[in-house]
Amino acid sequence: MRSSRDFLTGIITGVVIGLLTAPRSGKETREKLTEEANKRTGDLKDQLQKGVSQVKEGFEQAKSQVNQYADKAKEQYGQYKDQAQDAFSREKEDLKSQYNNKVDQLADDAQSGVEHSKDAFKA
Repeated sequence: MRSSRDFLTGIITGVVIGLLTAPRSGKETREKLTEEANKRTGDLKDQLQKGVSQVKEGFEQAKSQVNQYADKAKEQYGQYKDQAQDAFSREKEDLKSQYNNKVDQLADDAQSGVEHSKDAFKA
C-alpha cells in the first residue's frame, strides 16, 4: 500500500514540475494543471471504485463461507443431538427395566416372607 502511494506521489510530483517548468503563460499553466488534476482525480476515483468493489466481493465470499460453516455446524449439532437423545432413551429404558425387575423381586421376596410367616404361624 505504501509503495503504491509513493509511486502515485512521484508521478504527480513529476507532472506538476514538468508543467511548471514548461514555457507557457500563467493562464495556460493553470488550465493545464486543472486538466491534469481532473484527469488524476478521475483515475483515483476509478481505482477507489475498483477497490470498493473488490472489498465487497471479498466480504460476500467470506459471508458465504461463514454461512456454509454455520450450516455444517447446525447439521452436526442435529446429529449429536439425535445421538444423545437415542442414548438417553436407551438408558431410560434400561433403568426402567431394572426398576421393574427390582420391584418384582421385592414383591416376590415380600410374598415369600408372608408365606414363610404363615407357615411359621401355623406350626
